[in-house]
Amino acid sequence: MKICYFTLTNNIPPRDTVYLDGLKENGVEIIECKDHSPSWRKFLTLYKKHKLIKNDYDILMVGYTAHILVPFARLISRKKIVFNALSSLYEGIVVSRQQSSPLSFRGIYCWLVDFFAFHLAHLSLLESQNQVSYVAKKFFVPRRKLLKSWTGVSNQDFFYDPALPKLKDFTILFRGGFLPESGIQYAVEASKILQKENIKFRIIGTGLMSHQVEKMLNSFDSKNMEWIKDRLPDTELRKKMQECHLSLGQLSNHPRLNRTIPHKAFESAAMKIPYLTARNKAVLELFKDNETCFGCNPADAQDLADKILWIKNNYETAQKVAENAYQLYLHKLIPKILAKNMLDYIRTIQ
Repeated sequence: MKICYFTLTNNIPPRDTVYLDGLKENGVEIIECKDHSPSWRKFLTLYKKHKLIKNDYDILMVGYTAHILVPFARLISRKKIVFNALSSLYEGIVVSRQQSSPLSFRGIYCWLVDFFAFHLAHLSLLESQNQVSYVAKKFFVPRRKLLKSWTGVSNQDFFYDPALPKLKDFTILFRGGFLPESGIQYAVEASKILQKENIKFRIIGTGLMSHQVEKMLNSFDSKNMEWIKDRLPDTELRKKMQECHLSLGQLSNHPRLNRTIPHKAFESAAMKIPYLTARNKAVLELFKDNETCFGCNPADAQDLADKILWIKNNYETAQKVAENAYQLYLHKLIPKILAKNMLDYIRTIQ
């Protein structure tokens, strides 16, 4: 089988990397057709590139975040189209970042882009079963056109290295963008509560809430907090993550958390780092509280701090939970398995 990878980005997003690597491991040949030229020129360039290969592949795969490309792909290709969506554009702009209201021009535009993308693709890959339900209802999409496909992680970039030692002090990791659903403020509040417990915090990331985080850190003696703002190469990021004893997930009480599982959940499992997250429907589709992850109450800094302290004092148990998550990753979440599940479903599409 040959698959044409169709996208607007120069650098391949991690969500796509996982599936492209997995497809190659399943014997699939990948033909790239991508361009990131400004404005409308990218469509002309992609059209010319695609014309040269239009008879050389079996399936066209539209890459992550390229919602606008799906209708264009349907116009120029007669092959089956798979859209590696993860979620909707509407959810990212309107629900998560709250950059537009639902009935604003931009909000309606995002909804329409999603509507046509999900309807015109033969199959869209989404990050959880709750995301499938949301997209089906929000954009009136038949369930047969949607497939739950876990995000996974590139096992070339993030993997367990037994030779890498932990930091001397018990260290909590929070890694990721500071979006409203991240709950970064609760991690900072927990660090304040635990500042006398010989527990360190390492934050890796920035985002919409950076100013709020900085203001919070300046309001108390935050010497137990390390904040890395630079974008780190994957090799350095993996090292900084695996040095920590516990990884925090998304911590807020945000509606999007019922549908999304962040990359760091898969990264933590792959690197055998105990994972503590606010309990929500999406993450509990895959992980089990006290078996493959630890859960705390959403938007509750005190409960988060209490659970961190318990894990520190019961770290052997935490390591067993991390080992269970690692085995889950090896048996269900590596790229080769994720891609095979996608291929098996594609073959059922008429």
